[in-house]
Amino acid sequence: MHKSLGIIAKGRCIPRGENPVREWASLQHGDLVEVWSNDSFRFTAYVDDRADDGRLLWLIENGAGSRRLFIQEDPVTLYPI
Repeated sequence: MHKSLGIIAKGRCIPRGENPVREWASLQHGDLVEVWSNDSFRFTAYVDDRADDGRLLWLIENGAGSRRLFIQEDPVTLYPI
C-alpha cells in the first residue's frame, strides 16, 4: 500500500493527513505530488513546469518518467507529499 493511503470508505481510498492542492500556481518545479482521479490513487509525480496562472501543469511521473500535461479542469486531485 502506498505510504499516504488512508481509510477506505465506501470502496474508495482516501489520502490521510493532507489537503488537496487548490491553487496549482502555488506549485514549484520539483514539488512531489500524488495524482488522484475518481477517488483513487494513480501515481506520484514531480512538477516539471506550469503556467504562471496555474491553469496548465506539466508533471513527470515518478518511476516511469512520463511527462504529462494537465489542465485545472481535468478530473484529477493533487496532494502534496
